[in-house]
Amino acid sequence: MTAVTVRQSGGADIVSIPKAIGKTLGIKAGSQLELSIEDNKIVLTPIKESQDLASLLADSPKDCFAISEEDREWLDADSILQNDKDA
Repeated sequence: MTAVTVRQSGGADIVSIPKAIGKTLGIKAGSQLELSIEDNKIVLTPIKESQDLASLLADSPKDCFAISEEDREWLDADSILQNDKDA
């Protein structure tokens, strides 16, 4: 178990989540958590983010989307096959 200290920032009381716990739960700055009270305890539950394609690719390095020579061969092969079907 890890002990944390309640601090004040502006008009709010805040608690920091240790990095190791955040990493284990897959939460980071900006993650949304549901706050509830159960048996006189504060419970924070991660809210699962939507798993649409845009959110999955958002953090991907942009160079991963570059078309390689092998990709180009596959793309060209597809159009050649399509032309053969049409002929």
